[in-house]
Amino acid sequence: MELLNAYQSKIKMQTEAQHERELQKLEQRVSLRRAHLEQKIEEELAALQKERSERIKYLLERQEREIETFDVESLRMGFGNLVTLDFPKEDYR
Repeated sequence: MELLNAYQSKIKMQTEAQHERELQKLEQRVSLRRAHLEQKIEEELAALQKERSERIKYLLERQEREIETFDVESLRMGFGNLVTLDFPKEDYR
């Protein structure tokens, strides 16, 4: 009976040790995966922010060109004699 209890105790300790090793491996894998995903998210956010900034810059440049074209066309059509309000360019944005 003593041998059986000792054997069962030994098996239980080995099983618990194996379980602990597997748990540590899983936690390590989860930690690495989380770090990888967080890095990927940061990279994607940076790319989206860059794309957004470039798009805003493009739209502002386009708006400025369209305003200049409108002003030139207005002058060409004779609207230069009308009262003009000299708004700073920041108001257009």
